[in-house]
Amino acid sequence: MFGRILAVNRTDMQILKQYRIEQIPKQLAEKEKRLRADHPNINEDRLKAELKKTETRLFSEARNAQFDTPLLSANDRSRWDTIRALVEPEMRVVRTVKNADGTERNEYVWYAIDKVQNEPGWDTIDMVRHPLPDQPETGYLFSSKPPLLPTVLSVPYAVMFYVSGGKLSLANEQFLFLIVRTMLILCNLLPLVFCWFLLARLIDRFGTTDWGRIFSVAFICFGTFLSTFVVTLNNHLPAVVCVTITFYCAVRIVYDGETRRRYFIFAGLFGAFAVACELPALMFCVFTGLWLFGVQRFRTVCGFLPAALVIAAAFFAANYAAHQTLRPPYSQQDWYMFEYERGGKILNSHWKTPQGADVGEESRVAYIFHSAIGHHGIFSLTPVWILSFTGLGIWLRRREHFFAAGMILLTSMTVFVFYMLMEQPNRNYGGNTAALRWMFWLAPLWSVPLVTAADWCSRGVVRRSSAMILLMISVMSAAYPVWNPWSNPWAVNLLQYVELIIH
Repeated sequence: MFGRILAVNRTDMQILKQYRIEQIPKQLAEKEKRLRADHPNINEDRLKAELKKTETRLFSEARNAQFDTPLLSANDRSRWDTIRALVEPEMRVVRTVKNADGTERNEYVWYAIDKVQNEPGWDTIDMVRHPLPDQPETGYLFSSKPPLLPTVLSVPYAVMFYVSGGKLSLANEQFLFLIVRTMLILCNLLPLVFCWFLLARLIDRFGTTDWGRIFSVAFICFGTFLSTFVVTLNNHLPAVVCVTITFYCAVRIVYDGETRRRYFIFAGLFGAFAVACELPALMFCVFTGLWLFGVQRFRTVCGFLPAALVIAAAFFAANYAAHQTLRPPYSQQDWYMFEYERGGKILNSHWKTPQGADVGEESRVAYIFHSAIGHHGIFSLTPVWILSFTGLGIWLRRREHFFAAGMILLTSMTVFVFYMLMEQPNRNYGGNTAALRWMFWLAPLWSVPLVTAADWCSRGVVRRSSAMILLMISVMSAAYPVWNPWSNPWAVNLLQYVELIIH
């Protein structure tokens, strides 16, 4: 993962750059043909000078265009835009406000990304537009992502920016890759490694065989899409880390009799922050609170609950600071339908005229099929999850694991049904992405009971061989989008290739 972060770059942009350079001789030949047709008696020296001038311009445009970039998609650019708008003074939108005495003053429109998204290479489709209550006639552009996570992620960038006197700026192409890669290491890599450490401890605790433990840890390190997404700023990895910490604390409290208050506080803090990253994680947070309440009522009320309320308050405070309403952008469908200006042109929002995967799957049955076992399938791309649910089935039969297994199963089924019941525009498999990313945050909860099924598989050669085949497919799926997780799964490309052969 560290190596991939150090090499992060949009390879499709590099290919486009090379393609444009390779096309220059063809463009020059076409221009020479036009010049000779329009000016039959043109002087040869003048012709060569004109072609040389054109060649210099084309090479300059190809080499200096915004091709090389560590920003891999409109999804991560949406968060990067908010981070820049919060940290860089020149990227903040300023509005004029009237005072009570009739005078006027200028103030920042915090979180507005109008200026940033107009910069070359910083455009995004994941944004909304709406006016503020005190200026109903003027609309501003904002990221469609809940603002608390970008606010937290802006802290390390703000430190780099202000300590360097503004030299280490995302606006400075010289330091763009350095800053982005540093941020990815701090915000993605290190937390995820810590997450895997905690999961390994849980697997070691619940496992009974070395083979089962090694298999399970190998899977979480190589077989999930968490490592795939480490090269892009996203909400899924922070949610995974938070869910892992919360579940680890709950296991220590419930199974090991841990009574120190900090475990309840951490469970509340990170359980609630998981909700701030993935709103459906609210169910997991509530179930965890009830689980702990059944064991330690006083410490749950005095530790878990206040900590969770602090994060909830921060979530709504950030949302109000950005949008002057407590309702997050996801619940404001009219905010997605707008026109805006970019580069002097008036454009429709992507969601007003969706294209590609964002048109949505017409058939709900097909959507359910492909989300479960089809081209974006949970069990087809990562078949080791079959063993995880087998482990959950074993847990349900054991009294000491019944509540944990029931909580995981009920949460998983509810989240899956929630996304399957969406209307067509939202049935887009998470957009142009390597897997059904909305379910990623459940990976820690599925990984721990996996060791129980892996222990069962360790008892025979056939079982072990079958488990290894499932692991091989899972690792291949996670490694397939090696350069950019915002690309099709191998199953989609395979189906497209087969259809091409048939036709």
